[in-house]
Amino acid sequence: MTAETLSLEGKTALITGSGRENGIGAAIARAFARNGAAVAIHYVSESSKVRAEKVAADISREFGTKTAVVQGAVEKASNAAKIVKETLEGLGASHIDILVNNAGYGNPKSLLEATPELFEAEFGINVFGSVYLTQAVIGLGKMPRGGRIINVGSIASKLGPEVSAVYGASKAAQDSLTASWAGQLGRSRGITVNTLAPGPILTDMSKPFLEATEGSSADLMKAVEAGTRAEARIGTVEDMADAALLLVSEKSRWLTAQWISVSGGVTGTM
Repeated sequence: MTAETLSLEGKTALITGSGRENGIGAAIARAFARNGAAVAIHYVSESSKVRAEKVAADISREFGTKTAVVQGAVEKASNAAKIVKETLEGLGASHIDILVNNAGYGNPKSLLEATPELFEAEFGINVFGSVYLTQAVIGLGKMPRGGRIINVGSIASKLGPEVSAVYGASKAAQDSLTASWAGQLGRSRGITVNTLAPGPILTDMSKPFLEATEGSSADLMKAVEAGTRAEARIGTVEDMADAALLLVSEKSRWLTAQWISVSGGVTGTM
């Protein structure tokens, strides 16, 4: 008897915001490719193009899987169809099995500092972007039964941090979408929808908030390390990638509408 695995052989996946080699999206793409999936690497700005192409090239070389590189600002509805179409063409696929809405934006501002531009950016990318890409993947991308959608959320939606009120609210809105989509897409189409909510994870985007200028741990990192239950450390991109791999596998067919904290237990069940 052969051992059971989390194989994604023959699956196709689109992971938004995956063009930074040390980011959560790239780590998720690597985990999927390592287990046999063809993956589309997505980026937004021209300044990220070289990095995104390198992520895709490294994945293809290391795992021998097909990759594609696609571009577009997710908060613009007109870009969703373009991103999905280029994913299908680039991977030579007829459909998309897995969507990870990972592209996100946050700027720690207090209530009185928040501007209309900040609201539009955070809700546009974190909420509207998830809506537009999901619509396009279900329709144009022809996601089949057994499809998987993961919204990358944040523990900020539950903790209500004062310094990130708008960001936390946008992620709470995304959490609500997860629950409602699971019902809409589950019984009718056999698709699961879940949220993976990381705590602070050290990437180039979070580094300014987690590390002091001299390279030591900032107060925020120290507070997170003190609040974890698994180990006294912050999360890694691999922690998120492994959790995502479990959720998109056949083994998670009965897990849907869930908010799963990938934070070492910072958010408990009580």
